[in-house]
Amino acid sequence: MMEVDVKVLREAIACIANLKPKDITLTKLVDCLEAIKLSFPVEESCTDILWKGTVQYCALLTEFADKGLVEKQNQSAESEEVINLQDQASYLTTIDLVRQFTVHLYLPRELRGLSRCDSQLMVMVEEEERVRRLSFCAAQFERLFEKKMLALHPRLTDTVIDFIAALYSLSKASLVEKWKCYAFPKDLIFRSLLVIKGAPGLPLELAKVLHIDLLHLTGEPGGFSALCKTLFAVGETNENAPAWHKSEVVAKIVSSKGHTKKFYRQILTDCFEFYRWAVQTGTEESLAYAATCVECLKRFLQLPAPYRELHTRIEEYFFRSFQDLAAPTELVAGCVLQERNTLANNLYECSMAFTGSTFTSLPSALLVPYLHLFLRMYSMLPSTFDEQKYLHSMIVFCLSNRSRAELKRIILSLLLNEPDGEIGRYWLHTRIVVKYCENDNNYSLQIGPSTSDDDAGSDNLLPAVVDVLKSSDRNLLLYDAFLVLLNELMTGGWTDNSFEPTQLVDAVERDSLLCDRFHQKYILIQSLMDLINHKHFHTQLYDNPGEVLNILTATLTKIIDNSNDKESQVASDGNDSDVLEVMLSIFQEFLQRNRNRPEVEGVLKLLRRYRSSKSCSDAMKVQIDLLCNETSTEHEGVSGSACQNALSLCSDQQPYCKVYGTTLLLKLLKERDPETYGQRHKILVLALVNLRDEESYAFLNSVRLLVALCDVLEAEVIDALVKEYLNESNDTDYRLKVGEATVKTVETLGPFAVRYRDTLVNCFLAGTRHAVEEFRTSSLSNVGNVCRILSYQVHHFFYELFTTIKSIVDTDGYLPARRAAILVLSQLLEGIDSLMDFQEYLLLIYRFLKHVIATDNDDVTKLQAAVALDHLKAKTKDFLQINPDELERRMFGRVI
Repeated sequence: MMEVDVKVLREAIACIANLKPKDITLTKLVDCLEAIKLSFPVEESCTDILWKGTVQYCALLTEFADKGLVEKQNQSAESEEVINLQDQASYLTTIDLVRQFTVHLYLPRELRGLSRCDSQLMVMVEEEERVRRLSFCAAQFERLFEKKMLALHPRLTDTVIDFIAALYSLSKASLVEKWKCYAFPKDLIFRSLLVIKGAPGLPLELAKVLHIDLLHLTGEPGGFSALCKTLFAVGETNENAPAWHKSEVVAKIVSSKGHTKKFYRQILTDCFEFYRWAVQTGTEESLAYAATCVECLKRFLQLPAPYRELHTRIEEYFFRSFQDLAAPTELVAGCVLQERNTLANNLYECSMAFTGSTFTSLPSALLVPYLHLFLRMYSMLPSTFDEQKYLHSMIVFCLSNRSRAELKRIILSLLLNEPDGEIGRYWLHTRIVVKYCENDNNYSLQIGPSTSDDDAGSDNLLPAVVDVLKSSDRNLLLYDAFLVLLNELMTGGWTDNSFEPTQLVDAVERDSLLCDRFHQKYILIQSLMDLINHKHFHTQLYDNPGEVLNILTATLTKIIDNSNDKESQVASDGNDSDVLEVMLSIFQEFLQRNRNRPEVEGVLKLLRRYRSSKSCSDAMKVQIDLLCNETSTEHEGVSGSACQNALSLCSDQQPYCKVYGTTLLLKLLKERDPETYGQRHKILVLALVNLRDEESYAFLNSVRLLVALCDVLEAEVIDALVKEYLNESNDTDYRLKVGEATVKTVETLGPFAVRYRDTLVNCFLAGTRHAVEEFRTSSLSNVGNVCRILSYQVHHFFYELFTTIKSIVDTDGYLPARRAAILVLSQLLEGIDSLMDFQEYLLLIYRFLKHVIATDNDDVTKLQAAVALDHLKAKTKDFLQINPDELERRMFGRVI
């Protein structure tokens, strides 16, 4: 080819780029070349004008790609290379135009409709000649695509498809290695191969080659995401192909049997990366990709045992971070295991994969070993954080997809604090604590100090799962869980009084086991009470009373048989009476509302039989008489009994009725009325409800009722008040009222409240970190009052109290809260007798008080700090001025 000036080439490119689709005719193309007077050598023997033009146009493209596409600013060797954007646009248009009567024109008939083509040109040549011409055109365009900027440009998509189709039709062999030499985007290669493979009439041999190359490309890094994006993009115009169908197509391709191990491993790696990107992006399009990833992982989990490696990798991806929380590699106090962002992202990814419908989620059985860990985290994290929402959805999804037998095993494992096979395989390490930052909006999971506190009750997870069920909308699941708990209480091992440990233990260990068993029974009864008092559960219970009545009938039959058996009467009377009392307390309203059912009449007959036995106590006889002698299930006006009359008045909407009803209940409780005693749990619930009343008189009388209930339900009242105070879903005003009621109740208990010291102090200390300023101040006041009532016997809380107070004074911008904090510290220093036992902290306290006095801007805070400092000095002075006899007693009194 003769040398041609770049300026002439540029003019030719611009002229051709201006052609309209309707102008693409043989005559026009020939005239266009003659008009710019370009002379290119062609074959002498060829008389086909179209082919001559094809050769000339190919030469024009390759010549301009070598000489005119990239220019230097000047003639120097180190001159910077630049691209004229106007020339580039014209050149790209020309390439797309030329490929329509070059490469596209000589493709096999079945491959010509794969790309857009505006040209109406046709040619009829022998097959051998067509192949020769197609080879020539493909070789010319191969020179073009050696330029990276052309291979990557999106305007040449149709050209790339024709080029790839040409090479496959010529070689009929795998070209996957050849594509590594070009800079084509992987998505474009996938799209081209899929389009070619979908061409109607494609030869079977070529289809097999394309299938092999597609799988090979999919198994390379980034291949999975490219396949997904390509399949979704290709089907965008097909309204009859929903996203789930495309997801199934991708999953079927990558998860079918017969691939190599390397292929599966790479697919999993890409799938995890693509899933993480899709979930974190959160757009509608990306979530469709996330669903595709989940579908693929689901298919992998369905593969048989030889593919166990894939199953293990999937479990490690989702749960590795939680396994580390179950068995931390580092147990140094203060070691940070996970920051909030990391934990939130992990929980979000898990919840996206394990929630939704059963058909679009991973198998819920994978969650079973981690249920205990998730429940512990759910009870530790604040309800206002999204992490608790993710945990809630996963726990509910897992429990909802269990059979009744599996659900029973899970609930009993939670109650007994014991693993059962895969259930409870992972537990949150006992030393892991939640450490909040200064703004309370961020936290981290850290290793806390080692402790010897073996309080089994605080570790029981059954209340946590009850809270999860109550806050869900799964009434059938709620009902099934209730039946499991009821059946366990009535017919399980709790009815057997002759408890014997399975291991050889000494007296101390036996006592500890008996205490744990008693607390588990208490948790079981409390959980049943919580469930049956849940209003959304009532409909399910009254619509399906048959199973509950069967359990009650079986229980009563067993109790009556035991009462008639003289040999077992002594051993089981106590437990039978307890179980029957719980049953009557829980199911009194249930039995009354279902009185017309034949099964209920059978239960009442059994109760009458038990009443006539010697085992029935006088209090039990009164309860049975009240239940069996009731003739109406509807409330027709005011009930005849004093207790029912008082309860009806307390439930009235008018404040004066509530006050009068409360006064009546107080009188009945004082007189030890048997019916009122039997309704004590219902009265507790009613008192908590009436605490919400805006009328101060009604509120104060509700507090009086709670105080009176402490005589018959001491532990339950304290536990209920603490739960209501810590419940983030309650209104702040109501929680403030609950705090006041708790302090009043503790004042009534006096020194006996020491048994609830840990619960109360922890409860109010948690409130000192609340976002509402008034709530923080109220919590501090409640802490001080509780410490005063307990005669300041809060020694093992002393350092935590001091650090909380110091944090509030240093960082809290609310002046009343800072004043309250200093006042509490002053009261502690004055009230604690053995203050010198904390000598390692006294210097810190002294420096802190001196710093407050010197730097604080509030005079009241300074004054209170000075008073606290005086108390500290007085206690220290008394300790140092002790007489020798007293010193000897302090030093050796404990030894002697």
